[in-house]
Amino acid sequence: MSTPLLTMTAVTKHFGGAQALRGVDFELRAGEIHALLGENGAGKSTLMGVLAGVHAPDSGSMAIDGKLVQFASPREAQAAGIATIFQELDLVPGLDVAANLFLGREIVRPGGFLDRAAMRDEARRRLADIDVDIDAERKVGDLSIGQRQVVAIVKALSYASRVLIMDEPTAALTAGEVERLFAIMRRLSASGVGIVYISHRLEEVPQIADRVTVMRDGLVAGTTAADAPQSELVRLLVGRPLDELYPPRSAAVGPRLLHLENASFRPKRQRAGWQVPSGLSLDVHRGEIVGLAGLMGAGRTELLSALYGTGLAGRWEGTVEIEGRAVKLDSIRAARRAGIAFVTDDRRGSGLMLRMGVGRNLVMSILKRVSPNGFSSAAREAVAVLKAFGQFDIRPRNPDIAVGALSGGNQQKVVLAKEILGEPRLLLLDEPTRGVDVGAKGEIYARLRDLARQGLGILVASSEMPELIGLCDRIIVLRQGRDVAEFKGSVDEHTVLAAANAGN
Repeated sequence: MSTPLLTMTAVTKHFGGAQALRGVDFELRAGEIHALLGENGAGKSTLMGVLAGVHAPDSGSMAIDGKLVQFASPREAQAAGIATIFQELDLVPGLDVAANLFLGREIVRPGGFLDRAAMRDEARRRLADIDVDIDAERKVGDLSIGQRQVVAIVKALSYASRVLIMDEPTAALTAGEVERLFAIMRRLSASGVGIVYISHRLEEVPQIADRVTVMRDGLVAGTTAADAPQSELVRLLVGRPLDELYPPRSAAVGPRLLHLENASFRPKRQRAGWQVPSGLSLDVHRGEIVGLAGLMGAGRTELLSALYGTGLAGRWEGTVEIEGRAVKLDSIRAARRAGIAFVTDDRRGSGLMLRMGVGRNLVMSILKRVSPNGFSSAAREAVAVLKAFGQFDIRPRNPDIAVGALSGGNQQKVVLAKEILGEPRLLLLDEPTRGVDVGAKGEIYARLRDLARQGLGILVASSEMPELIGLCDRIIVLRQGRDVAEFKGSVDEHTVLAAANAGN
């Protein structure tokens, strides 16, 4: 391995009274893919923020090729060849793909006019370079989360001449897209670019990384080879063995809760890239966790959003029943009246009000209950918030702190707790652990299984196959908006993938 491209020595950083970094040493070599692991709040993103010029360190030093550097802004870091793909994507939903790729670096014609044709042609070339089929003229707001992630990757590649920082780049990607991304990363590393790869997916580490550094509580817990046993990585991550990530499945389930038979959703208008649920037949029973598997574009998110009445306006045809009674699920109000709750895959964009306190976010689904006669009751709010804190172990236990200041894992707990306070019968989950560390994942899985034992029915869509296999009682495979296969939760991963890929 080559000599260090980057060295960070004894880096510290405080945010108010909280110490995020406690003297961190980190090294990256040219051409190396270095995985950086840690639970939410461990300090990974703060450390990379220092490298990217987002945060100024309180103390410590940083050197590139042996020369001391300090970046006062992200622009300075980019000028030095350092690019970052943040977990929360820095894209503008109202602009098209090409405009996002060239934001701040637009191509102009003589006279200062934007050369939109040139930008779109160049955007198409860059997308084609990594074998991505996304229309450069589509608005980013119309893309799926996974497609937005790909756009962010293409955007960052134009800066990364020395160091590329990737914060959870595969969180919303399918298995095929992950392999494509890994191929791009290998080509970049072969050209001498050093890559820092932050991920919560431990199974990906030996596939792509050369070395692994694990952080815990603002310190480096250890650096090891990428092929270290997963049990050792988990021990470094949480400071203790994590014997069982997935709780035992239920021995029996209750009566049928959701019943779809030859059900199709008819939107009032079509949207490019939106896979309409068509001819679906599936059941979810009380006390059961049912998983939805499939490639990106198979229709998992669309099925959940259509059941909840969000996304495109339209109506269902065929049989759609809750506990044996036909329901008309054409709006969020109708879904909630039927006892359905929904947790989106985009918690920061549509699941939470980031500037509002944790407590106020938690009670948003039960406003009528905590506001009798139209007047807010602080006492009733406090009881509900205390219950949510206890059920989901949300940290810190401060109802007044802005929810946007919490770690990703605790934000996800708030989203889940908010919906559970509404006492639903059926819970729809879209990517329930996206961007969540392994410790918080285990807590969420345990809580979901507890809720199922209490009689809740859960329908969950996930791009993480180990999650579906470990958590769910049954797995239904979707392809082009239809159910094409069904398996027990203990099925082999390759069997599910084969069903998802059949016909492609």
